[in-house]
Amino acid sequence: MRAFAAAFFLFANACFASDAIDLVAFGDWGAGSLQQRAVAHAMSDYLSQSHIAPQACLLLGDNFYGPLPQGENDPRWQAEFEQMYPRDTLPFPFYVALGNHDYEDFGTKLKAEFAYGKNHADSRWKLPAKWYRVDFPEKAPLVSVLIIDSDRDRLSADEWNAQKAWLHAEVERSDPKKWVIVAAHHPLFSNGLHGDDPEMIATIAPSIFTHKIDFYLCGHDHDLEHLQIADWPPSFLIAGGGGAVLRPMKRNDRGPFSRSLAGFVHLHFTPENATIKFVDTHGEILHWAERSVDGTVTVKSTTGCDVPPPSESPTPTPAASPNKR
Repeated sequence: MRAFAAAFFLFANACFASDAIDLVAFGDWGAGSLQQRAVAHAMSDYLSQSHIAPQACLLLGDNFYGPLPQGENDPRWQAEFEQMYPRDTLPFPFYVALGNHDYEDFGTKLKAEFAYGKNHADSRWKLPAKWYRVDFPEKAPLVSVLIIDSDRDRLSADEWNAQKAWLHAEVERSDPKKWVIVAAHHPLFSNGLHGDDPEMIATIAPSIFTHKIDFYLCGHDHDLEHLQIADWPPSFLIAGGGGAVLRPMKRNDRGPFSRSLAGFVHLHFTPENATIKFVDTHGEILHWAERSVDGTVTVKSTTGCDVPPPSESPTPTPAASPNKR
């Protein structure tokens, strides 16, 4: 039965890749925790029961908490990736973004993550560079994903500037009638613990939002969020509930959705619309919204926004328009 499931995924991808694209995504996952396992099981069950065959999963950084003592040969690769997300039920590639925890241990963990992808070509783990592009399908893409390294404090000035130039060029050459996603680890805007990142906004946003960007997808805050920010065209999605310890929300004055819960996001694309579904560890759809290709966002159903605990005192600050930077 499991072999049949894998064959079904591959057949569906081959037949329907140009008509519709499905992606799943989550970040902040590499903890080896019961919660990570619950998210993995929920994703497998959700996809199987819904007869969804994703083209890929996007891993949004903080891929391993703690060391990888044996580098690319460490047992954690099998326990926390290959077996945690079994090939027979999740046979698609996992495209990786880097997070701040991936730079720990004096760069040895980062080296191991690159080496594992390079030296295990049969693995679903895909990390060809710190920033790179993936198109779905490869020819005449309906969806283009631009994966960037948002760890600006770990990159040299030359690397950061090279990445900005690359990103601007990639966005500029993308078809404005198709879907464009920027995927990273750190949020620009968040209702969670880390909040908005003014430096990230000032550094990156002006170079990418002058063109059509439909989604900015990230993790870092250990929660699930869909934010629509006034004067900012993209939909901001945070899927940081992949397995690390959850954190309370810091504010709830903007949405339409922000919850301190574990889970993942499923994105379904057609030429006309994109569907956003956040799913929890029980397989329940917490939030369902649609975005038209012209940028109109419609919420179909939602469980709303968590109220911050009394210890948190929200300090809402208006987001500057990208046109003013």
